[in-house]
Amino acid sequence: MMLKTPLVFVMVLLAFPWAGARAEDRRSVEKLIQGCRYEALRPAPVQDSEWSEAFECRDAIAESVKVGPIQPKMLSSCVPESVSPHIVAKAVVDFLEQRPERFHERFDIRSAAALHSAWPCP
Repeated sequence: MMLKTPLVFVMVLLAFPWAGARAEDRRSVEKLIQGCRYEALRPAPVQDSEWSEAFECRDAIAESVKVGPIQPKMLSSCVPESVSPHIVAKAVVDFLEQRPERFHERFDIRSAAALHSAWPCP
């Protein structure tokens, strides 16, 4: 009976790093790129799930736009308020699709690079 308790404990501990790795995936370019394509209206979302993906991307890009001016100089961006969210999403998608081998990287960092490329701060 004593042997089962440590075995269960070890099994639970081994499960946590796996769960953390899976949670990290939700922030990757690969996870968000399709929603960003919908947000950029290429193609326009039709189904509820597509709208949900588009909104998830919209929120992630909005956060990148918000923190853009306070990023380090090499990633800072200053997107004019007059630019529509669809144009911003299109710029991000165009940038990301140039390097599909980097889809496994974090979306926030890659989108910051995309925004910096399109709208660097003076």
